[in-house]
Amino acid sequence: MSFFIDTSSLFKRYQPEKGSTAVSKIFLESKESIFISSITIIEIISNLKRLVEVDKITSEAQFLMQYSFFYQDISTLDITILDVTADDIIRAEELIMKRYMKPVDSIQLSIALSLKPDNVTFVSSDRRLCKIAAEEGLNIITP
Repeated sequence: MSFFIDTSSLFKRYQPEKGSTAVSKIFLESKESIFISSITIIEIISNLKRLVEVDKITSEAQFLMQYSFFYQDISTLDITILDVTADDIIRAEELIMKRYMKPVDSIQLSIALSLKPDNVTFVSSDRRLCKIAAEEGLNIITP
């Protein structure tokens, strides 16, 4: 079974917090495909930069290490980056029309649903998003 990892969970790989070990375990032990969306890239970088400039809990040097680690993971762990398509946007709108969702969450979920839903596990630390993903037929992991 492959994994689609959204930003809320992937972030835990680069900034230690509750659930970090579970996310790293997926990367280190899984022989299955791992997918992220292209918007996850900008969300991860933005969130890491926020820790330096807004929250002031990491240094610029830590940011650069986390940034490098993220891009190293993409190349060495063979993470597949899925681009947002017009069909994803249409499906995201349909998801929002069923129930309120944040726009980025609807796009993340839409992209995950574009994979074979019975063969993908949706990994998210957002419990509400996981509930919706399960209602849409995805297997879920909430680290």
